[in-house]
Amino acid sequence: MFIDKYPKFTAGRVLKHDMLNLLRDYPRNYVDVIYRGHSDGLLAGCQMVINSDTITIEPGMVRYRGKIYMMNESVNIPYTATGQDAILKIYFKKEKTDGDYVIGQGDIMLVPGTQLAENEIELCRFKLKTGARLRGDYQNFADLATEYDTINTINVLYAAPYEPTLSPHITRYFAQEALENKLMQPFDYAFVSQCAGGEPVARMLITAYTAARLGLVTNDSSHQDMFRHLTNILSDIRQGKNMATAPRRSSGRKVLVD
Repeated sequence: MFIDKYPKFTAGRVLKHDMLNLLRDYPRNYVDVIYRGHSDGLLAGCQMVINSDTITIEPGMVRYRGKIYMMNESVNIPYTATGQDAILKIYFKKEKTDGDYVIGQGDIMLVPGTQLAENEIELCRFKLKTGARLRGDYQNFADLATEYDTINTINVLYAAPYEPTLSPHITRYFAQEALENKLMQPFDYAFVSQCAGGEPVARMLITAYTAARLGLVTNDSSHQDMFRHLTNILSDIRQGKNMATAPRRSSGRKVLVD
């Protein structure tokens, strides 16, 4: 059965354990129900502010192995120019018991390379040249993939029902640029309306749309594939090409038969 139960804090009443337990459990249970069925990945917040020598990660939530991790205060991570790939990620430690608490912790770290372990979730990556300025502002949608001196969030897994998807920042940017042009198909409007709201767009919808729009035959796409396909679609929209006249493009994967 459904029930609504909350404690009465009034003068003369005895404060009981059950009353405190309700205050403890309700917010946690509420969040667990809302995000049950979501994949691992970023859930909310965690925006990044780029400073001259630090990256500030703002408060946010992340889901890891079915549990919600909260970060209530901003964290500053120092960085330097190396000219090599660097990845900013969350490293999740094993849970530990400390007195009356079970503690799960995810530490933010910036390391060389782009490798992720099973207990890590990416926040961004970049490659900063000596003397250059790291930036998180973009000139256009394609600029999100600029190799040097630019924060790249294309590979970040954003939590969504069933499977992780692209960051809603990326899909909303796609919608913003698409709406600056004349869309040729009602199909475009339907997809763009999903992207424009700023909520995560299901991975299945992104892959289905890009496959139909570009005439691709593919069962799955990586985040890089999805971004590349969306970039190609924007190019077609700017040129006025619709689904019927857009040329077929390879998904980037080829099978050679001898």
